[in-house]
Amino acid sequence: MQGYGGYGRGIRRGFGAGFGGFVSMPNPLPPPPSGVFRIATAVLDNRGLDSIISPRFARAPFLAIIDIMGGAITNIQVIGNPAASAPRGAGVAVAQWLISSGVRAVLAVNLGHNVYTILRQASVAIYTVQPGIRIIDALRSVGLVKG
Repeated sequence: MQGYGGYGRGIRRGFGAGFGGFVSMPNPLPPPPSGVFRIATAVLDNRGLDSIISPRFARAPFLAIIDIMGGAITNIQVIGNPAASAPRGAGVAVAQWLISSGVRAVLAVNLGHNVYTILRQASVAIYTVQPGIRIIDALRSVGLVKG
């Protein structure tokens, strides 16, 4: 019997490539300034602090990155999530991108196993929030923002 040199049969896609491909994420954000705590969450829309947190994390249409200093929001960026429609690997890609962007905490309704594992290994704090809540309300409910 002939072997395939460890590459699998590949179903004529070449060296076991399988279905889909890797997720291409944008370049990481620059690190936050000193004293700034960076938080991320997955959201359903792009309405700034009024955006609704998504029940799905890695496949949400948008990611919100919030910078907080001394209990006050200093910056918010809502960006399209390139991993939202990825055939596979969305959780890993999003988690790695968030870590490389300097995120130290996430707000989430639910996290998949891969995202959870990667974030915990990187010592990223995970705050569980209620579904359908606005970003600003979630930040207040977990005590990250005053007032």
